[in-house]
Amino acid sequence: MKILLFILLSFYSFAFEFSPMGFDKRLDTGEGYGEFQYTNSTLDVQRYKISILDNGKENNISQYVSVYPKILTVKPKSVGVIKIYVQTPPTLKKGLYGFILRSEGVPVPFLQKRESGKLTPAVSMKTAVNLEMQAYVGEVGNEFEISNEKIVTKETKDGKNKKYYTAKLKNKNGRGYELGVCFLDSVGSIISVIPKGRLGNNGELTLEEEIPKLAEYISFYDYNNQVFVCQKIRIIM
Repeated sequence: MKILLFILLSFYSFAFEFSPMGFDKRLDTGEGYGEFQYTNSTLDVQRYKISILDNGKENNISQYVSVYPKILTVKPKSVGVIKIYVQTPPTLKKGLYGFILRSEGVPVPFLQKRESGKLTPAVSMKTAVNLEMQAYVGEVGNEFEISNEKIVTKETKDGKNKKYYTAKLKNKNGRGYELGVCFLDSVGSIISVIPKGRLGNNGELTLEEEIPKLAEYISFYDYNNQVFVCQKIRIIM
């Protein structure tokens, strides 16, 4: 994506939280569908104009993307949902593709209380945010290149020793991820998930994660598709 994103993306000028962070769907297997939530944590109605734009690159597929609804109204303390559909021609070649999801705040009239105690009409002012989404065609890899793996011990301020897993990841799989690092117990149950943000194709990530008690494996989580991806690593201490 064009802007730095984390697992929960909050735009305070919009007063909403947006998730998931990206699209990352495979298009040639009928998986070109995604839902996005807009959480309104305020006491005012929020309204957004949703549109799909050209990303300005050779891999643009905005002409094949549709979104519903185009105007989203979210009541106070509630969640609104948009749906994105991508239907590409079968002639599309293997590779990464993209489009822009634009969320533009629409002014909503409301009543505000003045110092005199009277209610007067007012209008909320909004801005717009463009998010670059990615999708892909064809088979992709399913293992990260991992180097410099170590288990290190560090002393905390209270004098206790804690163990950390450190490594360098490189993603050459042909697609990007909104990535989480998972610690699993001996039967594969999740102990914790640490969000690591966006790892693009050919991107690199340095890990230094505290190892929880009972953890025996490290795995990786794809937030946008809600599945485990790539290899599972045995923790040997």
